[in-house]
Amino acid sequence: MTKTQYDWKSLLPEAYVWLSKVEMTPVSKAEKGSHHIIIADAGENDAFTLDAKSVDAALLAKITTSAKSMGWSPTAGNYQCIVDDVGFTVVPRNKSKTTTKQLDRQIGLDAAKSIKGLKVGTLVFCAGNDTELGEVMDGYANGVYSSQFFKGSYKPNLENYPSKLGFLGSDLNETSRNNIKEFTKSLLFTRFLQDSPPNFMNPVEMASIAEDIAKEGGAVCKILDEKEMAKLGMGSALSVGLSGHFPPRTIIIEIEGEDNSRTACLVGKGLTFDAGGISIKPSAGMEEMKYDMSGGAAVLGAAKYLMTHKPPTKVVCIVGAAENLPSSKATRPGDIVTAMNGKTIEVHNTDAEGRLVLADMLCYANKNYKPELMINIATLTGSVLHALGSAGSAVISNYQETAEHVLKASKDTGEPFWQLPMWPELYKETSGKFADLQNIAKPNVKAGTIMAGMFLAEFVEDTKWAHLDIAGTGWNCQATGYPSTGGSGYGMRTLVQSCLNLK
Repeated sequence: MTKTQYDWKSLLPEAYVWLSKVEMTPVSKAEKGSHHIIIADAGENDAFTLDAKSVDAALLAKITTSAKSMGWSPTAGNYQCIVDDVGFTVVPRNKSKTTTKQLDRQIGLDAAKSIKGLKVGTLVFCAGNDTELGEVMDGYANGVYSSQFFKGSYKPNLENYPSKLGFLGSDLNETSRNNIKEFTKSLLFTRFLQDSPPNFMNPVEMASIAEDIAKEGGAVCKILDEKEMAKLGMGSALSVGLSGHFPPRTIIIEIEGEDNSRTACLVGKGLTFDAGGISIKPSAGMEEMKYDMSGGAAVLGAAKYLMTHKPPTKVVCIVGAAENLPSSKATRPGDIVTAMNGKTIEVHNTDAEGRLVLADMLCYANKNYKPELMINIATLTGSVLHALGSAGSAVISNYQETAEHVLKASKDTGEPFWQLPMWPELYKETSGKFADLQNIAKPNVKAGTIMAGMFLAEFVEDTKWAHLDIAGTGWNCQATGYPSTGGSGYGMRTLVQSCLNLK
């Protein structure tokens, strides 16, 4: 199979192209010719106060008077005005009970709704008393992101994007600002991978893109094709991938760290389309199954960032890229397959395919890199939505200290995860009747998210490992501080921080 006819770099979203070029600079005061984003805190009876510690008090008073004269209150949404020839957008602070970083990102997301389309030379983010302007900027960039890059007339047009971003009342130095820019670009890149259609973002194209970003970042990239995977004994992953129109690929990116004697592995599920195989999914909403590679996208996004910000240890990013389709080559329910570690698996449901792919990826990571920390991420189970909804994701681990390490990274980045247990009583439910294991538990067991994690635990041996299930948050995420439609990039932040915290 060959690459598609598209050049992925020509398809990068406008927001990504803009962020690559925009100048970011500190600002000492509100100035004419610039547009400023100011936070409003709501009080009782439609009262409000403006939270902008470095904006002149007299100017804030004039903005308040302007808003009140128009009968504005925070419940009405954003308010725009020009005072003393200076432009302002007042953004009410969201009161949802969530992390402070998410609240800061929400300010940027909400501001983007009003600013998008305005011709602004310099856009200035004004710091509040408890606001991280880097998070506000991140939210704004994600708010102006658009997934229109496959429209026939698409060509990045930056006329309506500000040429400069200013930070008023912030102590962000140039290194910090550039770091924020690179991180946000990597997040937008993650979303671009997610939102691309499956006939373009297939396993072969995904591998090719991984090679490109690794070359740009000075990292080593290895791609295993289906023949090489077969030689390694990856029968579990191949039982899924050989059903596809495009053949499977194993993507490996090795990123040097400060101490290369230590290694962390990030492993992602890269199902570029999941029809369920022989256990075919219902047709309604199946087009969303292009998002089943969201874990793999998060791993590649993390790789892209970590190549610009050397981590404490070597980081190896592994993605199992495949399609799961009903075809003459598809695995049948009842088939028995053999994973790379020699364990046999009876396939009861071919729509529980992500764990079959991840099983071999985890084996490969363990055998070849012997990591001190291994994290896999996947849109793995619909059950996680019943457990946690779409406001956060699940973490399951074989070591409590590893779970706590990931949860700390989650807290550091304002990306909610909740630990689910690995009940000892449930271990027997992964055992197969005709093989060592079966890929789903009996219908009466329930606890689908936990059972999927316990299945994966069979392939990590004693390595400190955590499994992140982002099926409820990977796309169309309604959690405050994330885009409400399309790919969210959820999990990338936690993967990156988990590596950076290995000091």
